[in-house]
Amino acid sequence: MPLAIGTDDTLQSLSRSEASQALASLVAACSRSLWIRVPLLDELTADSEVCEAIKTMAISSERIDIRILFDDHDNAIRDGHRIVHLARRLPSRLQLRQTQQDDRDAQACHAIGDGTGLFEAKGWPRPDRVHLCGHRLPRAPRLARDFREHWERAGGNPELRELRL
Repeated sequence: MPLAIGTDDTLQSLSRSEASQALASLVAACSRSLWIRVPLLDELTADSEVCEAIKTMAISSERIDIRILFDDHDNAIRDGHRIVHLARRLPSRLQLRQTQQDDRDAQACHAIGDGTGLFEAKGWPRPDRVHLCGHRLPRAPRLARDFREHWERAGGNPELRELRL
């Protein structure tokens, strides 16, 4: 599903099974920044197509800004997670932070590409809706503002760091 960030304002409504592919297409269309907000580090962000797109974006430029904000990390630590491994290999390009208790929202699941592209799966893992849009105004900038506020209050999680001996 091709996507043009900043120009294509067509809102695509998708099924849950298309969510990973939609997120991967948003990531592939980004050229400057990608901010992902998920309740869990789970199969959506661990999808091989999504991780490959994030890896490609991360190594494409030194100025890339990739941030992933999550509420819960338990499954990621217990089962391993591709994004965690990728963040360990590319720590200057891909940042992970865990939200503060007051900022947690089990309904929040979205990604903002280059400030205007939007993937949204509210209520993930059982989303009420899955939407993808390359130029979603005013929703994407509003979510970006909220993301920035939560990002500033969030912290790194020591359990996600790699212990090197």
